[in-house]
Amino acid sequence: MLRRPSFPSVPLLVPALALLVAAVGLPACGSKGPAAAPHDGEGLVILPDQDPLGRGVETRDPRPYFHDFGRVPDGDTVTHVFQMRNSDPRAVSVTRVDPGCGCTVAALRARHADGSVEPGAPISSKAEKLLTVAPGELVELEVRMSTRDLTVKNNDKLVSIRVATDSPNLFFMTFEVHILVEQPFAVVPGTLAFGDVPENGGGETKVEIVRAGHFDYRLTELGPLPEGVTATLSDEIRNGLTVWTLKASLAPPLARGPVSAKLHIATEEAPGVPGREVEVPLTAMVVEDLACLPARIVVAVPRAAAQRGECEFYSRLAGQRLRVTGVDVPEAQRGFLAASVEPIEPDDGGSSLRWRVALETKPPLPADQEMLAGKLLLHLDDPQHASFELEYVLHLR
Repeated sequence: MLRRPSFPSVPLLVPALALLVAAVGLPACGSKGPAAAPHDGEGLVILPDQDPLGRGVETRDPRPYFHDFGRVPDGDTVTHVFQMRNSDPRAVSVTRVDPGCGCTVAALRARHADGSVEPGAPISSKAEKLLTVAPGELVELEVRMSTRDLTVKNNDKLVSIRVATDSPNLFFMTFEVHILVEQPFAVVPGTLAFGDVPENGGGETKVEIVRAGHFDYRLTELGPLPEGVTATLSDEIRNGLTVWTLKASLAPPLARGPVSAKLHIATEEAPGVPGREVEVPLTAMVVEDLACLPARIVVAVPRAAAQRGECEFYSRLAGQRLRVTGVDVPEAQRGFLAASVEPIEPDDGGSSLRWRVALETKPPLPADQEMLAGKLLLHLDDPQHASFELEYVLHLR
């Protein structure tokens, strides 16, 4: 048989409960208790969004903490300012701002009652208070997004920005911004990269352009070209898709040094409706026609034994054959060094696409020097280039 547990009778519990209530100061059942603290404000109150509607946004969202940038062309930077008024009867400080994405830059400023504007501390600072405003004054949170920094293209992106304050009425606030970065075309590769271009040879390269996302835009024509650049734009259908080919050329003679430019292509969103231009960067490095591989002879050599260093001499001009007639060592080092050249694959006339250049030491080498450096002078039988200088560095050991 199970034994039923026994409990003390209710009359014995009542005095104990009364003593507990008196000891901790709890109101007895039915009493109203102490009055709650009066509500004296709502902290920082967000003001309605007054910015124009973003591209593709038809109606304004009623949420004051939300802003829609809409459809933004890739490459643009957009900015929105959230305004908040201090509704507390005391000063309120913003203590922290946390953007939810590295593509978002946030900054604070205050608009004081006298009309002055005070920038807040950088949100990355360790300051306990980034910004403080008196009752009735405004806090502005500026949110800036650079579309080039967004990896998400042609898709909706929502970013949250969390703000902390020291108001007893509102400790935390969360803001949201929406953006859709339009990238209607993909350029493959992304740049007309010529690499090294010989000054008297010029160069040519190309990129292909296809539609991206769900856009049905089309390329129409090339804009004005940078000086010294020629280009053509053509299209074809591959596997049912339109592929545009952009070919660009740099015509000689060219000035040595880096080349950087942009080619602009007009587009249409629909027949007769202009779209955003497509920009294709162009880069090149114009170099001299002749070169060595490696670019200079660098070798560690013993002082007491002969040592040899080599490189290959050639022309960057396509198909150009060279004839090297001789090579000179600087006069001050002819007692220690000897140089020679030989064609690698000569033709019947003694010309070759590539030449082997050798530099050999003649010991003993100077004991009071750590290094021998200079330039070999190659003599050429060429109407454009009579000679070529080849650097060398020999480390003595």
